[in-house]
Amino acid sequence: MLLHIALQEGFHHDDVRVLVDAREALVNADVTTRRQTGYAASVDVDVTRSPVVVEVVLSKRRVIQSHSVSVDRPTYLGVSLTPEGTLAWKTSHEPFGYL
Repeated sequence: MLLHIALQEGFHHDDVRVLVDAREALVNADVTTRRQTGYAASVDVDVTRSPVVVEVVLSKRRVIQSHSVSVDRPTYLGVSLTPEGTLAWKTSHEPFGYL
């Protein structure tokens, strides 16, 4: 089953690691949100069980947060970095629209 993870708002030259059930899914040393679209980076993961735990590590900011996601059909997970330095998670069964 498809799990699409999108890094969205709030990233600025961040060193990001995304793990799904402790397996590295995305590593990028320079993630920055495009202001016009609210999109920074994304990865598609083929998931064989549900739920899965998605962990996002922002090493320079010393942020590590996890989120459990049920993936019983194609699922889209949006992750944004808030001004307070925490992660906000948004789950949808419809693709996110980026202009």
